[in-house]
This record gives sequence, structure tokens and C-alpha cells, in this order.
Amino acid sequence: TETSTEDITGGLAEPNTTPPAADPKNTVSSFLSNLGAQNLRGAYSQADNPSWGSFDSFSNPANGFGAVKSINVKNISANSTGANSSSVNATYDVTDKDGKTTSLNVTFGLKNVGGEWKISSYRIK
Repeated sequence: TETSTEDITGGLAEPNTTPPAADPKNTVSSFLSNLGAQNLRGAYSQADNPSWGSFDSFSNPANGFGAVKSINVKNISANSTGANSSSVNATYDVTDKDGKTTSLNVTFGLKNVGGEWKISSYRIK
């Protein structure tokens, strides 16, 4: 009779949270890059923010991000990062489709969703 040494437990139990794969600043940088390139679908896919609602609401040219023509990022810095949440500051100029440029200082809140950072809040300072 052979003795089996196969591990029937499947190894160590995985923790309840998947550690994020990347720096949360990368998500904010990519989000702003997509907005500046008018790739609203790409920007929206990096968010999990209930206050932004549906993609149609998010991309609305009257009161959503659909009015953005370009973005010039000045600075992106991490405030704090834990296993499941992070806070990132970004300073940038946004130019709308009417040519008006506004300087913004924004705090992005991010959450870990299945190992990816998703933007969950957006607060203009």
C-alpha cells in the first residue's frame, strides 16, 4: 500500500482581501490620462464611485466629465495607503470644451476591489 503525500487542504487559506497589485497613484494617473484623452469609458472603468452613478451620468457633457477637453497633471502624491483603502492627492489643470481652464486640487479616495485600486470618492479641496 502506497502512502499519499498529496496536500488535500489546497495549501494555506487565502486572506479575505486580495492585496492590491499596484500603487494607488497609478490608478489616479491612469484615470486622469483617460479623462484628458477623452476616453471616458476607460476612466469610468477605474472607478467604483456610487456618487458618479451610471456611465451616462459620469460622461454627461453638462454636469459630468464629458465636458473635459484636456488635463495637465501637475502632481500626484499618496496621502495614506492601507490594505483596503488609500487616499491620493492630485493637482491638475482641466480645460473644458469651451476653452476655460481651471486649476484643481483633488483628494481621491480609493478602495481595493479584487486586488485592483478603484476610485471610490472624489473631493475638490
